[in-house]
Amino acid sequence: MKNTTKDDILHAFNDLIETTSFDKITVQMILDEAQIGRATFYRYFKDKYDVMNYNYSKFLEEYLLAGRIQTFEDFFKIMTSTGTDFFRNKIKIFDSTGANSFQNFLYEASFTSVKLILLMRGQTSLSPTEEMQYKFLCHGIPHLYEGWIKGEYPNVTSDEASKAIYDLLPEQLKGNLWVRE
Repeated sequence: MKNTTKDDILHAFNDLIETTSFDKITVQMILDEAQIGRATFYRYFKDKYDVMNYNYSKFLEEYLLAGRIQTFEDFFKIMTSTGTDFFRNKIKIFDSTGANSFQNFLYEASFTSVKLILLMRGQTSLSPTEEMQYKFLCHGIPHLYEGWIKGEYPNVTSDEASKAIYDLLPEQLKGNLWVRE
């Protein structure tokens, strides 16, 4: 069953982010736009950052669950093509800073994904060196992606960008994501 109230909150947030800086958006503004009460909002979300992160998660799930991503290169292609269209209208989400920022969410989601993929492939833990390398990589991806969305690489195609990012990955992360190496 589709949760229309949660979707209404998400749509209200997306409408607001197209015209208002993320830092200026308040929960009250989302309540007014969605025409709901505060208790209803907090039944579904902790704060505006939670709404922003749900927005991104929902976008990713659409592709992951549909089986459209087999490799990280597939993922980067989606993010630099379809994802560009999705986020370009929401460019102000990159204005947030700090622990609850969109970039930090992207980092946390990326690092968690890397650990899960390695676990699925049979690697139970990361060495200190591997953890350092993966954290470095996962911190860089959100900033590269922000630059891509903001048009900092106008002469690079989506295919070129996805290949360039994929080529940066350690060998352990290359190949089919769902196959144990």
